Amino acid sequence: MMLLNRPPTEQEAKLQLIMSISRSQNAVARILDSLADISSYSEETAGLLAHEVHRMTRYQQAMASLLTGLQMHRQYTGVPAKPWINAGSATSIEQGIKEED
Repeated sequence: MMLLNRPPTEQEAKLQLIMSISRSQNAVARILDSLADISSYSEETAGLLAHEVHRMTRYQQAMASLLTGLQMHRQYTGVPAKPWINAGSATSIEQGIKEED
């Protein structure tokens, strides 16, 4: 009689997925290392590879978010713009203040 393999539990499946993401991150690190070597020879190739690495990273983040239930928000850098206030809202706020006086 043949024994059938039991399906992995949810925890085992999550652990396997985490290990897979970890191996994938190691591969991405090796790709980035190679990318640094290639970039001096061909900026176009380096740009294409960088784009693909960015896509892989987003895919890995999506898998990790599904697995953990945590959302990773993108961090923006740069100089923030001045606050934008709708002119109609500003007048209605000013009118509300004047009515209270």
